Amino acid sequence: MKKNVLIKGALTILSASIITRILGFIFRIYIAEKLGAEGMGLYQLITSLYMLVVTFATSGVSLAVSCMIAENIATNKYGCSKSVLKISILWALSVSIIVSIILIAFSLPISNHILRDNRTFYSILILAPSLPFMSISCCIKGYFYAKRKSLHPSNAIVIEQIIKMLFTIGLINLNINKNDAYSCAIVSLGMTIGEIASCIYMGIIYYKSKNSTINKPRCSRKIFTNILKISVPVQTSSTLNSTLRLAENILIIEGLKFFTHGNGSIATSTYGVIKGMVLPLLLFPTSFLQAIITVLIPELSGANAGGKEKSIRKACEKSLQLTLIMGIYITALFLLFPQEISNLFYSNPNVSPMIKNLCILCPLMYLEMVCVGILNAIGEQIASMKYKIIDSITRLALIWFFVPKGGVNAFLIIMVISNLFTSLINLYHLLKVTCLPLDLNKLILKPTISILLSSCISIFFKNQLSQLFPSWLTIILLSAIVMITYIILLFSFNCIGNKEISFIKTCFKSKKSNK
Repeated sequence: MKKNVLIKGALTILSASIITRILGFIFRIYIAEKLGAEGMGLYQLITSLYMLVVTFATSGVSLAVSCMIAENIATNKYGCSKSVLKISILWALSVSIIVSIILIAFSLPISNHILRDNRTFYSILILAPSLPFMSISCCIKGYFYAKRKSLHPSNAIVIEQIIKMLFTIGLINLNINKNDAYSCAIVSLGMTIGEIASCIYMGIIYYKSKNSTINKPRCSRKIFTNILKISVPVQTSSTLNSTLRLAENILIIEGLKFFTHGNGSIATSTYGVIKGMVLPLLLFPTSFLQAIITVLIPELSGANAGGKEKSIRKACEKSLQLTLIMGIYITALFLLFPQEISNLFYSNPNVSPMIKNLCILCPLMYLEMVCVGILNAIGEQIASMKYKIIDSITRLALIWFFVPKGGVNAFLIIMVISNLFTSLINLYHLLKVTCLPLDLNKLILKPTISILLSSCISIFFKNQLSQLFPSWLTIILLSAIVMITYIILLFSFNCIGNKEISFIKTCFKSKKSNK
Protein backbone atom coordinates (compact mmCIF):
# COMPACT_ATOMS: atom_id res chain seq x y z
CA MET A 1 0.00 0.00 0.00
CA LYS A 2 2.81 2.36 0.97
CA LYS A 3 4.61 1.58 -2.29
CA ASN A 4 1.47 2.37 -4.29
CA VAL A 5 1.12 5.71 -2.48
CA LEU A 6 4.74 6.57 -3.29
CA ILE A 7 4.37 5.64 -6.96
CA LYS A 8 1.06 7.46 -7.23
CA GLY A 9 2.71 10.56 -5.77
CA ALA A 10 5.61 10.28 -8.21
CA LEU A 11 3.21 9.97 -11.14
CA THR A 12 1.24 13.00 -9.90
CA ILE A 13 4.42 15.07 -9.77
CA LEU A 14 5.45 13.72 -13.16
CA SER A 15 2.10 14.64 -14.73
CA ALA A 16 2.35 18.18 -13.37
CA SER A 17 5.93 18.40 -14.63
CA ILE A 18 4.97 17.32 -18.15
CA ILE A 19 2.01 19.73 -18.23
CA THR A 20 4.14 22.66 -17.07
CA ARG A 21 6.93 21.76 -19.50
CA ILE A 22 4.46 21.70 -22.40
CA LEU A 23 2.85 24.97 -21.29
CA GLY A 24 6.27 26.49 -20.72
CA PHE A 25 7.42 25.47 -24.19
CA ILE A 26 4.31 26.98 -25.79
CA PHE A 27 4.82 30.14 -23.73
CA ARG A 28 8.47 30.35 -24.78
CA ILE A 29 7.50 30.11 -28.46
CA TYR A 30 5.01 32.94 -27.92
CA ILE A 31 7.42 35.29 -26.17
CA ALA A 32 10.16 34.45 -28.67
CA GLU A 33 7.82 35.70 -31.39
CA LYS A 34 7.02 38.84 -29.41
CA LEU A 35 10.50 39.63 -28.09
CA GLY A 36 12.60 38.53 -31.05
CA ALA A 37 16.11 37.07 -30.85
CA GLU A 38 17.67 40.02 -28.99
CA GLY A 39 14.76 40.20 -26.55
CA MET A 40 15.07 36.46 -25.89
CA GLY A 41 18.78 36.89 -25.21
CA LEU A 42 17.98 39.61 -22.70
CA TYR A 43 15.24 37.49 -21.12
CA GLN A 44 17.60 34.50 -20.87
CA LEU A 45 20.23 36.65 -19.16
CA ILE A 46 17.67 37.94 -16.64
CA THR A 47 16.47 34.38 -16.01
CA SER A 48 20.05 33.27 -15.26
CA LEU A 49 20.38 35.91 -12.55
CA TYR A 50 16.91 35.11 -11.22
CA MET A 51 17.71 31.39 -10.98
CA LEU A 52 20.86 32.23 -9.01
CA VAL A 53 19.05 34.32 -6.38
CA VAL A 54 16.13 31.85 -6.23
CA THR A 55 18.59 28.99 -5.67
CA PHE A 56 20.37 30.88 -2.91
CA ALA A 57 17.15 31.97 -1.21
CA THR A 58 15.08 28.78 -1.44
CA SER A 59 17.11 25.70 -2.48
CA GLY A 60 17.26 22.98 0.12
CA VAL A 61 14.42 24.35 2.25
CA SER A 62 11.69 22.26 0.64
CA LEU A 63 13.89 19.17 0.95
CA ALA A 64 14.61 19.95 4.61
CA VAL A 65 10.92 20.36 5.40
CA SER A 66 10.00 17.12 3.60
CA CYS A 67 12.75 15.07 5.30
CA MET A 68 12.16 16.43 8.80
CA ILE A 69 8.37 16.19 8.72
CA ALA A 70 8.54 12.65 7.33
CA GLU A 71 10.95 11.80 10.15
CA ASN A 72 8.68 13.45 12.69
CA ILE A 73 5.67 11.49 11.46
CA ALA A 74 7.63 8.28 11.95
CA THR A 75 9.39 9.06 15.27
CA ASN A 76 7.84 12.26 16.71
CA LYS A 77 11.41 13.58 16.90
CA TYR A 78 10.47 17.26 16.79
CA GLY A 79 7.19 17.14 18.69
CA CYS A 80 5.03 18.79 16.06
CA SER A 81 5.19 18.90 12.27
CA LYS A 82 3.86 22.46 12.28
CA SER A 83 6.86 23.50 14.38
CA VAL A 84 9.15 22.33 11.60
CA LEU A 85 7.10 24.16 8.97
CA LYS A 86 6.87 27.36 11.00
CA ILE A 87 10.61 27.58 11.71
CA SER A 88 11.42 26.67 8.10
CA ILE A 89 9.18 29.46 6.81
CA LEU A 90 10.75 31.97 9.22
CA TRP A 91 14.25 30.99 8.10
CA ALA A 92 13.46 30.93 4.38
CA LEU A 93 11.49 34.16 4.62
CA SER A 94 14.36 35.92 6.41
CA VAL A 95 16.88 34.89 3.77
CA SER A 96 14.58 35.72 0.84
CA ILE A 97 13.67 39.16 2.22
CA ILE A 98 17.36 40.02 2.66
CA VAL A 99 18.11 38.85 -0.90
CA SER A 100 15.13 40.84 -2.22
CA ILE A 101 16.33 44.03 -0.47
CA ILE A 102 19.84 43.54 -1.86
CA LEU A 103 18.45 43.05 -5.38
CA ILE A 104 16.33 46.20 -5.14
CA ALA A 105 19.09 48.30 -3.55
CA PHE A 106 21.77 47.21 -6.03
CA SER A 107 19.63 46.65 -9.11
CA LEU A 108 21.36 49.40 -11.09
CA PRO A 109 24.96 48.24 -10.39
CA ILE A 110 23.92 44.62 -11.01
CA SER A 111 22.39 45.49 -14.38
CA ASN A 112 25.30 47.74 -15.44
CA HIS A 113 28.35 45.93 -14.04
CA ILE A 114 27.37 42.26 -13.61
CA LEU A 115 24.88 41.61 -16.41
CA ARG A 116 26.51 44.38 -18.48
CA ASP A 117 23.15 45.53 -19.89
CA ASN A 118 21.14 48.35 -18.31
CA ARG A 119 17.96 47.08 -20.02
CA THR A 120 17.76 44.42 -17.29
CA PHE A 121 17.24 47.04 -14.56
CA TYR A 122 13.42 47.05 -14.50
CA SER A 123 13.18 43.27 -14.64
CA ILE A 124 15.46 42.91 -11.61
CA LEU A 125 13.30 45.35 -9.65
CA ILE A 126 10.11 43.51 -10.58
CA LEU A 127 11.43 40.00 -9.85
CA ALA A 128 12.88 40.85 -6.43
CA PRO A 129 9.51 40.91 -4.54
CA SER A 130 8.67 37.39 -5.75
CA LEU A 131 11.35 35.73 -3.59
CA PRO A 132 9.54 35.88 -0.20
CA PHE A 133 6.39 34.40 -1.77
CA MET A 134 8.43 31.66 -3.42
CA SER A 135 10.16 30.79 -0.15
CA ILE A 136 6.85 30.39 1.70
CA SER A 137 5.44 28.32 -1.15
CA CYS A 138 8.51 26.03 -1.19
CA CYS A 139 8.19 25.30 2.53
CA ILE A 140 4.48 24.48 2.31
CA LYS A 141 5.09 22.28 -0.74
CA GLY A 142 7.71 20.38 1.25
CA TYR A 143 5.15 19.91 4.03
CA PHE A 144 2.62 18.35 1.65
CA TYR A 145 5.25 16.16 -0.03
CA ALA A 146 6.10 14.73 3.40
CA LYS A 147 2.40 14.13 4.07
CA ARG A 148 2.17 12.17 0.79
CA LYS A 149 -0.25 14.78 -0.60
CA SER A 150 1.63 15.64 -3.77
CA LEU A 151 -1.51 16.74 -5.62
CA HIS A 152 -1.55 20.16 -3.90
CA PRO A 153 2.05 21.16 -4.80
CA SER A 154 1.50 19.80 -8.32
CA ASN A 155 -1.63 21.93 -8.70
CA ALA A 156 0.29 24.96 -7.46
CA ILE A 157 2.97 24.47 -10.13
CA VAL A 158 0.34 24.26 -12.90
CA ILE A 159 -1.60 27.26 -11.51
CA GLU A 160 1.59 29.31 -11.37
CA GLN A 161 2.42 28.50 -15.00
CA ILE A 162 -1.11 29.24 -16.29
CA ILE A 163 -1.43 32.57 -14.44
CA LYS A 164 2.04 33.63 -15.57
CA MET A 165 1.12 32.85 -19.17
CA LEU A 166 -2.29 34.54 -19.12
CA PHE A 167 -1.04 37.65 -17.35
CA THR A 168 2.00 38.06 -19.62
CA ILE A 169 0.09 37.42 -22.85
CA GLY A 170 -2.67 39.84 -21.85
CA LEU A 171 -0.26 42.60 -20.88
CA ILE A 172 2.28 42.16 -23.68
CA ASN A 173 -0.50 42.53 -26.28
CA LEU A 174 -1.44 45.88 -24.72
CA ASN A 175 2.15 47.05 -24.66
CA ILE A 176 2.46 49.97 -27.04
CA ASN A 177 6.19 50.44 -26.44
CA LYS A 178 7.97 47.48 -28.06
CA ASN A 179 11.26 48.28 -26.30
CA ASP A 180 13.08 45.11 -25.20
CA ALA A 181 13.56 46.39 -21.65
CA TYR A 182 9.82 46.95 -21.13
CA SER A 183 8.84 43.71 -22.85
CA CYS A 184 11.19 41.70 -20.59
CA ALA A 185 9.85 43.63 -17.61
CA ILE A 186 6.32 42.51 -18.52
CA VAL A 187 7.44 38.86 -18.68
CA SER A 188 9.19 39.33 -15.33
CA LEU A 189 6.01 40.80 -13.85
CA GLY A 190 4.12 37.74 -15.07
CA MET A 191 6.64 35.51 -13.27
CA THR A 192 6.20 37.49 -10.05
CA ILE A 193 2.39 37.37 -10.27
CA GLY A 194 2.58 33.61 -10.88
CA GLU A 195 4.71 33.10 -7.75
CA ILE A 196 2.30 35.18 -5.66
CA ALA A 197 -0.68 33.18 -6.94
CA SER A 198 1.10 29.89 -6.18
CA CYS A 199 1.90 31.06 -2.65
CA ILE A 200 -1.69 32.17 -2.00
CA TYR A 201 -3.01 28.84 -3.25
CA MET A 202 -0.62 26.85 -1.06
CA GLY A 203 -1.46 29.02 1.96
CA ILE A 204 -5.21 28.50 1.50
CA ILE A 205 -4.80 24.74 1.07
CA TYR A 206 -2.61 24.53 4.17
CA TYR A 207 -5.02 26.43 6.40
CA LYS A 208 -7.93 24.36 5.11
CA SER A 209 -6.14 21.07 5.76
CA LYS A 210 -4.48 21.73 9.12
CA ASN A 211 -5.91 20.35 12.36
CA SER A 212 -7.92 22.54 14.70
CA THR A 213 -5.56 21.84 17.61
CA ILE A 214 -2.70 24.30 17.97
CA ASN A 215 0.60 22.90 19.19
CA LYS A 216 3.36 25.10 20.51
CA PRO A 217 6.75 24.71 18.89
CA ARG A 218 9.29 22.73 20.87
CA CYS A 219 12.95 21.97 20.37
CA SER A 220 13.21 25.12 18.23
CA ARG A 221 17.00 25.21 18.33
CA LYS A 222 17.23 21.53 17.36
CA ILE A 223 14.75 22.02 14.53
CA PHE A 224 16.61 25.06 13.20
CA THR A 225 19.98 23.26 13.42
CA ASN A 226 18.67 20.30 11.47
CA ILE A 227 17.12 22.59 8.84
CA LEU A 228 20.55 24.12 8.29
CA LYS A 229 22.27 20.71 8.22
CA ILE A 230 19.98 19.53 5.41
CA SER A 231 19.46 22.73 3.43
CA VAL A 232 22.88 24.45 3.54
CA PRO A 233 24.85 21.73 1.62
CA VAL A 234 22.13 21.62 -1.05
CA GLN A 235 21.99 25.43 -1.11
CA THR A 236 25.78 25.72 -1.43
CA SER A 237 26.17 23.26 -4.31
CA SER A 238 23.10 24.57 -6.16
CA THR A 239 24.20 28.20 -5.73
CA LEU A 240 27.67 27.36 -6.99
CA ASN A 241 26.22 25.71 -10.11
CA SER A 242 23.87 28.65 -10.72
CA THR A 243 26.73 31.13 -10.26
CA LEU A 244 28.87 29.27 -12.77
CA ARG A 245 25.95 29.15 -15.21
CA LEU A 246 25.34 32.92 -14.88
CA ALA A 247 29.05 33.62 -15.33
CA GLU A 248 29.02 31.42 -18.43
CA ASN A 249 26.08 33.29 -19.98
CA ILE A 250 27.68 36.66 -19.30
CA LEU A 251 30.99 35.50 -20.80
CA ILE A 252 29.21 34.19 -23.91
CA ILE A 253 27.59 37.55 -24.61
CA GLU A 254 30.80 39.47 -23.83
CA GLY A 255 32.84 37.13 -26.02
CA LEU A 256 30.39 37.44 -28.92
CA LYS A 257 30.35 41.19 -28.42
CA PHE A 258 34.16 41.31 -28.69
CA PHE A 259 34.08 39.07 -31.79
CA THR A 260 31.55 41.38 -33.50
CA HIS A 261 33.65 44.47 -32.65
CA GLY A 262 31.37 45.71 -29.88
CA ASN A 263 28.00 45.04 -31.56
CA GLY A 264 25.92 44.17 -28.49
CA SER A 265 22.74 43.72 -30.50
CA ILE A 266 24.19 40.90 -32.65
CA ALA A 267 25.82 39.28 -29.61
CA THR A 268 22.61 39.27 -27.56
CA SER A 269 20.56 38.09 -30.55
CA THR A 270 22.90 35.16 -31.24
CA TYR A 271 22.85 34.20 -27.57
CA GLY A 272 19.05 34.48 -27.58
CA VAL A 273 18.72 32.17 -30.59
CA ILE A 274 20.94 29.48 -29.05
CA LYS A 275 19.87 29.56 -25.39
CA GLY A 276 16.37 30.95 -25.75
CA MET A 277 15.08 29.17 -28.86
CA VAL A 278 17.16 26.23 -30.10
CA LEU A 279 18.18 24.53 -26.85
CA PRO A 280 14.64 24.56 -25.36
CA LEU A 281 13.44 22.95 -28.60
CA LEU A 282 16.12 20.24 -28.47
CA LEU A 283 15.48 19.60 -24.78
CA PHE A 284 11.68 19.46 -25.01
CA PRO A 285 11.60 15.65 -25.50
CA THR A 286 13.26 15.29 -22.09
CA SER A 287 9.81 15.89 -20.59
CA PHE A 288 9.03 12.31 -21.55
CA LEU A 289 12.45 10.98 -20.58
CA GLN A 290 11.72 12.30 -17.11
CA ALA A 291 8.96 9.68 -16.93
CA ILE A 292 11.54 6.89 -17.04
CA ILE A 293 13.70 8.59 -14.41
CA THR A 294 10.82 9.40 -12.04
CA VAL A 295 9.45 5.86 -12.08
CA LEU A 296 12.89 4.25 -11.87
CA ILE A 297 14.26 6.27 -8.93
CA PRO A 298 12.21 4.55 -6.16
CA GLU A 299 12.76 1.16 -7.81
CA LEU A 300 16.51 1.65 -8.11
CA SER A 301 16.79 3.10 -4.61
CA GLY A 302 14.98 0.08 -3.19
CA ALA A 303 17.08 -2.35 -5.23
CA ASN A 304 20.28 -0.57 -4.15
CA ALA A 305 19.28 -0.71 -0.48
CA GLY A 306 18.46 -4.40 -0.84
CA GLY A 307 21.71 -5.21 -2.64
CA LYS A 308 19.88 -6.39 -5.76
CA GLU A 309 22.72 -5.75 -8.20
CA LYS A 310 21.16 -7.79 -11.01
CA SER A 311 17.95 -5.71 -10.90
CA ILE A 312 19.97 -2.49 -10.97
CA ARG A 313 22.01 -3.64 -13.98
CA LYS A 314 18.88 -4.68 -15.87
CA ALA A 315 17.14 -1.34 -15.21
CA CYS A 316 20.28 0.59 -16.18
CA GLU A 317 20.77 -1.38 -19.39
CA LYS A 318 17.20 -0.91 -20.60
CA SER A 319 17.11 2.76 -19.59
CA LEU A 320 20.31 3.53 -21.50
CA GLN A 321 19.11 1.56 -24.50
CA LEU A 322 15.72 3.33 -24.69
CA THR A 323 17.38 6.72 -24.12
CA LEU A 324 19.82 6.30 -26.99
CA ILE A 325 17.12 4.91 -29.29
CA MET A 326 15.01 7.98 -28.57
CA GLY A 327 17.98 10.38 -28.85
CA ILE A 328 19.02 8.99 -32.24
CA TYR A 329 15.42 9.26 -33.52
CA ILE A 330 15.05 12.90 -32.35
CA THR A 331 18.42 13.81 -33.89
CA ALA A 332 17.32 12.33 -37.23
CA LEU A 333 14.12 14.42 -37.23
CA PHE A 334 16.05 17.63 -36.60
CA LEU A 335 18.57 16.77 -39.34
CA LEU A 336 15.84 15.84 -41.84
CA PHE A 337 13.51 18.78 -41.24
CA PRO A 338 15.48 21.67 -39.67
CA GLN A 339 13.89 24.35 -41.84
CA GLU A 340 10.36 22.97 -41.49
CA ILE A 341 10.63 22.61 -37.69
CA SER A 342 12.19 26.06 -37.39
CA ASN A 343 9.39 27.67 -39.44
CA LEU A 344 6.76 25.78 -37.45
CA PHE A 345 7.87 27.25 -34.12
CA TYR A 346 9.87 30.40 -34.84
CA SER A 347 10.04 33.06 -37.53
CA ASN A 348 13.76 33.74 -37.03
CA PRO A 349 15.84 32.54 -40.04
CA ASN A 350 18.90 31.88 -37.83
CA VAL A 351 17.19 29.09 -35.88
CA SER A 352 17.34 26.48 -38.66
CA PRO A 353 21.16 26.39 -39.12
CA MET A 354 21.60 26.33 -35.33
CA ILE A 355 19.25 23.33 -35.11
CA LYS A 356 21.37 21.49 -37.70
CA ASN A 357 24.56 22.30 -35.81
CA LEU A 358 23.35 21.44 -32.32
CA CYS A 359 20.92 18.54 -32.81
CA ILE A 360 23.83 16.06 -32.68
CA LEU A 361 23.94 16.89 -28.96
CA CYS A 362 20.50 15.34 -28.33
CA PRO A 363 21.69 11.77 -27.61
CA LEU A 364 24.48 13.15 -25.39
CA MET A 365 22.18 15.47 -23.41
CA TYR A 366 19.52 12.79 -22.98
CA LEU A 367 22.14 10.20 -21.98
CA GLU A 368 23.61 12.54 -19.38
CA MET A 369 20.17 13.22 -17.88
CA VAL A 370 19.37 9.53 -17.46
CA CYS A 371 22.84 8.64 -16.14
CA VAL A 372 22.71 11.42 -13.53
CA GLY A 373 19.19 10.37 -12.52
CA ILE A 374 20.29 6.75 -12.04
CA LEU A 375 23.46 7.76 -10.17
CA ASN A 376 21.41 9.91 -7.80
CA ALA A 377 19.02 7.00 -7.22
CA ILE A 378 21.80 4.61 -6.22
CA GLY A 379 23.58 7.04 -3.90
CA GLU A 380 26.27 8.32 -6.30
CA GLN A 381 25.09 11.94 -6.44
CA ILE A 382 28.45 13.33 -5.20
CA ALA A 383 30.20 11.97 -8.29
CA SER A 384 27.68 13.50 -10.74
CA MET A 385 27.84 16.85 -8.89
CA LYS A 386 31.67 16.79 -9.04
CA TYR A 387 31.63 16.15 -12.80
CA LYS A 388 29.14 18.99 -13.30
CA ILE A 389 31.32 21.47 -11.42
CA ILE A 390 34.45 20.39 -13.32
CA ASP A 391 32.56 20.78 -16.60
CA SER A 392 31.24 24.24 -15.68
CA ILE A 393 34.69 25.55 -14.72
CA THR A 394 36.24 24.09 -17.88
CA ARG A 395 33.49 25.62 -20.03
CA LEU A 396 34.11 29.03 -18.46
CA ALA A 397 37.81 28.85 -19.28
CA LEU A 398 37.18 27.71 -22.87
CA ILE A 399 34.49 30.36 -23.46
CA TRP A 400 36.68 33.11 -21.99
CA PHE A 401 39.62 32.15 -24.22
CA PHE A 402 38.06 31.00 -27.51
CA VAL A 403 34.69 32.77 -28.05
CA PRO A 404 36.20 36.29 -28.43
CA LYS A 405 38.43 34.84 -31.16
CA GLY A 406 36.10 32.35 -32.84
CA GLY A 407 32.62 33.75 -32.16
CA VAL A 408 29.56 31.53 -32.30
CA ASN A 409 31.37 28.68 -34.08
CA ALA A 410 33.82 28.44 -31.19
CA PHE A 411 30.96 28.34 -28.72
CA LEU A 412 29.20 25.56 -30.65
CA ILE A 413 32.39 23.47 -30.61
CA ILE A 414 32.74 24.09 -26.86
CA MET A 415 29.16 22.90 -26.34
CA VAL A 416 29.86 19.67 -28.22
CA ILE A 417 33.06 19.03 -26.24
CA SER A 418 31.31 19.82 -22.94
CA ASN A 419 28.32 17.58 -23.56
CA LEU A 420 30.57 14.80 -24.83
CA PHE A 421 32.63 14.98 -21.65
CA THR A 422 29.73 15.09 -19.16
CA SER A 423 27.73 12.35 -20.85
CA LEU A 424 30.68 9.98 -21.24
CA ILE A 425 32.14 10.57 -17.76
CA ASN A 426 28.75 10.00 -16.10
CA LEU A 427 28.22 6.92 -18.28
CA TYR A 428 31.67 5.61 -17.38
CA HIS A 429 31.00 6.07 -13.65
CA LEU A 430 27.61 4.39 -13.96
CA LEU A 431 29.09 1.40 -15.81
CA LYS A 432 31.86 1.20 -13.22
CA VAL A 433 29.65 1.16 -10.10
CA THR A 434 27.06 -1.18 -11.62
CA CYS A 435 29.57 -3.46 -13.40
CA LEU A 436 27.36 -3.20 -16.48
CA PRO A 437 28.94 -4.35 -19.80
CA LEU A 438 28.53 -1.91 -22.70
CA ASP A 439 27.12 -3.39 -25.91
CA LEU A 440 27.95 -0.69 -28.51
CA ASN A 441 26.53 -2.82 -31.30
CA LYS A 442 23.08 -2.87 -29.68
CA LEU A 443 23.19 0.62 -28.19
CA ILE A 444 24.62 2.65 -31.09
CA LEU A 445 25.48 0.76 -34.28
CA LYS A 446 22.17 -1.00 -34.96
CA PRO A 447 19.98 2.02 -34.06
CA THR A 448 22.16 4.24 -36.28
CA ILE A 449 21.82 1.88 -39.27
CA SER A 450 18.07 1.64 -38.62
CA ILE A 451 17.59 5.41 -38.50
CA LEU A 452 19.64 5.93 -41.69
CA LEU A 453 17.46 3.47 -43.61
CA SER A 454 14.29 5.02 -42.12
CA SER A 455 15.46 8.50 -43.09
CA CYS A 456 16.04 7.41 -46.70
CA ILE A 457 12.46 6.15 -46.89
CA SER A 458 11.08 9.42 -45.47
CA ILE A 459 13.10 11.46 -47.99
CA PHE A 460 11.48 9.42 -50.77
CA PHE A 461 8.00 10.47 -49.58
CA LYS A 462 8.90 14.06 -48.68
CA ASN A 463 8.22 15.74 -52.02
CA GLN A 464 4.91 13.93 -52.60
CA LEU A 465 3.54 14.71 -49.12
CA SER A 466 4.69 18.35 -49.16
CA GLN A 467 2.61 18.92 -52.31
CA LEU A 468 -0.52 17.40 -50.77
CA PHE A 469 -0.49 18.67 -47.19
CA PRO A 470 0.44 21.80 -45.23
CA SER A 471 3.92 21.97 -43.68
CA TRP A 472 2.93 21.03 -40.11
CA LEU A 473 0.96 17.96 -41.25
CA THR A 474 3.79 16.90 -43.58
CA ILE A 475 6.24 16.96 -40.67
CA ILE A 476 3.88 14.85 -38.53
CA LEU A 477 3.34 12.28 -41.29
CA LEU A 478 7.03 12.03 -42.17
CA SER A 479 7.96 11.76 -38.47
CA ALA A 480 5.46 8.92 -38.14
CA ILE A 481 6.92 7.18 -41.21
CA VAL A 482 10.43 7.47 -39.76
CA MET A 483 9.25 6.19 -36.36
CA ILE A 484 7.33 3.19 -37.69
CA THR A 485 10.14 2.15 -40.05
CA TYR A 486 12.72 2.74 -37.30
CA ILE A 487 10.84 0.51 -34.82
CA ILE A 488 10.34 -2.25 -37.40
CA LEU A 489 14.07 -2.24 -38.22
CA LEU A 490 15.02 -2.24 -34.54
CA PHE A 491 12.90 -5.38 -34.07
CA SER A 492 14.40 -6.91 -37.21
CA PHE A 493 17.94 -6.32 -35.93
CA ASN A 494 16.98 -7.75 -32.50
CA CYS A 495 17.84 -4.39 -31.01
CA ILE A 496 14.55 -4.33 -29.12
CA GLY A 497 12.19 -7.18 -28.32
CA ASN A 498 9.94 -8.67 -25.69
CA LYS A 499 12.39 -7.87 -22.88
CA GLU A 500 12.27 -4.14 -23.63
CA ILE A 501 8.47 -4.18 -23.92
CA SER A 502 8.24 -6.06 -20.61
CA PHE A 503 10.58 -3.51 -19.02
CA ILE A 504 8.36 -0.59 -20.08
CA LYS A 505 5.25 -2.42 -18.86
CA THR A 506 6.93 -3.16 -15.53
CA CYS A 507 7.87 0.49 -15.08
CA PHE A 508 4.33 1.72 -15.67
CA LYS A 509 2.14 -1.14 -14.46
CA SER A 510 1.59 0.71 -11.20
CA LYS A 511 0.09 3.59 -13.15
CA LYS A 512 -2.72 1.34 -14.35
CA SER A 513 -3.36 0.01 -10.86
CA ASN A 514 -3.79 3.53 -9.53
CA LYS A 515 -6.31 4.69 -12.09
